[in-house]
Amino acid sequence: MKKFKEVEETRKKYHKDPSLNSVHRSSLMVPELDDSIAEISFLNHFLIKRNHKKIACIITAIGKNGQKIQSKLHHIEEPRVYIFTLTGMVNEPVSNYMIEFYSVDNLFIPFPAVMVNHRNKKFLNQVHSFNRVLNDVFENDDINSNQVKESSVDLVVNQNTDTCLLFTAGPMGCKGSLEIEIENSDKIFKTVCELDVSRFGSKLISLQETFHDMPDNFKGIIKAKQPNQLLFYGRLLSGQWLKNDQVFTANHSYYDSSTVKEYWDNNQSSERQYPFFLELNNSIKIYPIASPSHLKISVYANSKDGSKILDDVHIDDLISPSNEFVDFNVNSIIEKSDIRKEDVSSYGVKAEVIDSSKMPTRIGHQLVLGGGGLESSINVVLNNPNKFIPKGRKSLKWGQIVIGGGFDSSVGFAADSKENQEIEGHDVNIVYYNKTGKIKEKNVNMINGTSLKFSAEQELQDVVDFEKLEKPDYIWCTAESEKHGLNFYSCAKNKQTMHCSGDHGF
Repeated sequence: MKKFKEVEETRKKYHKDPSLNSVHRSSLMVPELDDSIAEISFLNHFLIKRNHKKIACIITAIGKNGQKIQSKLHHIEEPRVYIFTLTGMVNEPVSNYMIEFYSVDNLFIPFPAVMVNHRNKKFLNQVHSFNRVLNDVFENDDINSNQVKESSVDLVVNQNTDTCLLFTAGPMGCKGSLEIEIENSDKIFKTVCELDVSRFGSKLISLQETFHDMPDNFKGIIKAKQPNQLLFYGRLLSGQWLKNDQVFTANHSYYDSSTVKEYWDNNQSSERQYPFFLELNNSIKIYPIASPSHLKISVYANSKDGSKILDDVHIDDLISPSNEFVDFNVNSIIEKSDIRKEDVSSYGVKAEVIDSSKMPTRIGHQLVLGGGGLESSINVVLNNPNKFIPKGRKSLKWGQIVIGGGFDSSVGFAADSKENQEIEGHDVNIVYYNKTGKIKEKNVNMINGTSLKFSAEQELQDVVDFEKLEKPDYIWCTAESEKHGLNFYSCAKNKQTMHCSGDHGF
């Protein structure tokens, strides 16, 4: 883990002089998983955002023993969506696919804005790139110098559902131990899983099988300590698997910073605002994995004119580290108030310090969206006014929208009034792309503190023939404003099974 303030210093340096410590390769790994088709999807942000006109994309299929099966070069040159179906690209069994992007121009960030999709007829799971082979030993020094546990995993274990962790080995293979603990105020479970995984191999670990004596519907905090891997940045793919249905919903894990003392220079509150999706169940889970602190957690709601329609509601205190987490349902809070759900445009989550505590730089949490089946859990971090904002920063956010094949997506743009308090609103240019290029463009005005929400099918019915989409397709959109503070969220739901999967934008 790289400390947040070190990340901030890196950002300041490349905004001052882009030629320093330039990046010319970005990459990700995509696991092959049983009973699902692995795909990647991305908008040519290299061209649209930075005007990089020639990008080389190399996709390498890697066998079960870590051997290279085949690499294929793709030229990324057009302003459109690129979709690659990885499963079936070779005839041999595959463990992982390595996707690499190369450019003569500075890419700035070694993690590309790529969505990893796994699907079958009953589900689709989407998560942005989450692990990668590092570019050199110097990046290894930078990234892997501070090892922490991984967390932010929502635990669901019962007769029908299991929680699993997918461990991936890097270019050297991995022989070591994965230490897992699950804890609440009443009980703690611990174990050590011995690993012997070939290079670029993966191992799926069932928590129900690992902890046989853990009762059904046990609620607790999951932490996993991975072995250190040279030249590899590896987060866990973690989530819920239906036991007998080849269905899962998963996200990447996040840092457990509870052993790292890193704080902002003052104690201004940390906040973030989200679209309130009327058609979905909106929940928040905050695990005690921030730097040691005592925080007051509140939620509020904004109306369609950006004013507070529900004042701060104190949900709970978060003590980190501890064995208790904060978990609340926004729909239920609104229903218990005197306001109508239909009048809520967005809601905000706020953390304030208590007593002599300091404000941690990272307060990660899960944005949980559900529609009746498996729920989507999206990892996000609260914003703080101390965060570095380049002079004249604008908003350019983009993200994936899943359509067709029995899926519809709820899409939301949030004009976060706490991220940018100095403006009244945004004039937003929204552009939709498919694999042929631009298909639709519109301009909207958003009042600060509100959100713009829609069903993808309704929004795109004039440019997409949904009846012809027998399998899921990937539309991408960009939202651009002259002012910063705009964010993107999307959640895809299977119309029959009601399983959900979503992510934030880039």
